[in-house]
Amino acid sequence: MKSLRSYLSLMIVIALGTGAMLAVRFYLVEPEAQSLACVVNNSGWRCALREAAVFGFLHNVFGWTALLTGIFATVARWRWLAFFAIVAGIGGAVLYTFDLSGAGLLLGALVWIRSDSHAPLTDGSANGEQRA
Repeated sequence: MKSLRSYLSLMIVIALGTGAMLAVRFYLVEPEAQSLACVVNNSGWRCALREAAVFGFLHNVFGWTALLTGIFATVARWRWLAFFAIVAGIGGAVLYTFDLSGAGLLLGALVWIRSDSHAPLTDGSANGEQRA
């Protein structure tokens, strides 16, 4: 049951992250009218978000963030850090930087799934025998 909850929560995080990043891509980054509006009058939250997204994929910020947080989450087994790796990986995959983002997304997803379904290998006895 715990494992099913982990998979479902991972799918929800991925779906929400993908939806949010697709909205940024198709409503803020790609439309030429939005680009021109930000060039002429660079004010407001839309232009700031667009500028951050463009900077992120031009300098591979999403990819490096996903990879590094994925590695740290794997070492530390911290689920909240895995969440950031997943979100940054989705951001990089949707916003044109696939290589590092994909690796970070995968590492984050593995930590996310394992953090809920990880069971101890021993039964708690003094001799540490493995469970059958």
